[in-house]
Amino acid sequence: KHMENSSSKDKSTVYGAIGLAVFLIFFGISYLIPNFLPEGSMFIVAGSLILLVNLVKSLKDLDWDGLEILFGIAFLISGLNKVLKLEISFVPVVIIILAIFYLFKNIKKLKDGQIFS
Repeated sequence: KHMENSSSKDKSTVYGAIGLAVFLIFFGISYLIPNFLPEGSMFIVAGSLILLVNLVKSLKDLDWDGLEILFGIAFLISGLNKVLKLEISFVPVVIIILAIFYLFKNIKKLKDGQIFS
């Protein structure tokens, strides 16, 4: 039965399901064939898929989740650190990402004519 009170924010999309299926395929391959993918590549795949799903949702005018985007960026940075041995500090990156979200949120408010918070 469909719930009458559920909003579109509570429902998962087919884009998320496709992203999960692709991740599970890579996850299965990494266990089926050990050392096939370098250490940290699963984090890169997961982060990229999370970001890609939210990008597609945003392009389709669906609700995207800022927390999911932060997790995607965290996974991506963690994976890149392991694969490329970049030694990027995580805290400054999170601060920059949060500031960028805050900036875009307020620019959107300004475009909508909302001057006071």
